[in-house]
Amino acid sequence: MNEPLKMPVADFGVKTMVPTLNGTGFMFKVRDSFAEEWSSYAGTIGDPVLEVGCAYGVSVIPALEAGATVTACDMEQQHLDILADRVTDPAQKARLTCKAGTLPDIDFAPSSFGAILCSRVLHFLSGEDIDASVANMARWLKPGGRLYLVADTPYGIWRNFIPHFVANREQGARWPGMMIGLHNWLPTPGIQKHIDKPPFMNLLDAELLARACREVGLTVERNAFIPRPDFKGMGYLDGRENAGVMALKPLA
Repeated sequence: MNEPLKMPVADFGVKTMVPTLNGTGFMFKVRDSFAEEWSSYAGTIGDPVLEVGCAYGVSVIPALEAGATVTACDMEQQHLDILADRVTDPAQKARLTCKAGTLPDIDFAPSSFGAILCSRVLHFLSGEDIDASVANMARWLKPGGRLYLVADTPYGIWRNFIPHFVANREQGARWPGMMIGLHNWLPTPGIQKHIDKPPFMNLLDAELLARACREVGLTVERNAFIPRPDFKGMGYLDGRENAGVMALKPLA
């Protein structure tokens, strides 16, 4: 009998952050309000739902437990394998579909999902790919469907980049958070071993996420900064560590 696959052990110092297997980032074990809302809402509708960038399933599993039919998508097949092994209830497993792929190249049929969550993925994309990805997700939504987006901002561990973010915005940059050479911007040297990749991050805020949704015809219902109290002890929190948006696809 094969041993069940397991998530790696958090080794960052913040025990709620579990490193991905491909070295591109972390999965937060503590869900923010946008992810919690997606998981809960998913169980109240009859339509299938999608999470893009699901990692080990911190939001997928509660959605399945709430009764949702979920497509879980991630760039790393091993993450999906671990997620599938973590879902042990036969009824829940029957409602889970796993599909490997990356934004903006992964594709689904138009009007396939009643709600989509894409958490902490967009900041790994270029501006052009963010635009394409949000347009694709809007197309995959059914009319009346909800899109939930969450991304990193400059105001958490990347706060050394804040002056550049502000200056870039003042100069009219469409994507003021493009940050190359990540090790140059970290206030915490102990996590440098985790950032040999990706080669860049495109930090966002609540208004940039809202703009991306509006530009593809979605109606923004809520956009806000997201505090990460699980970062306590780092000494530089101000409640803007992540940002999120929830937007609706119009009925007509």
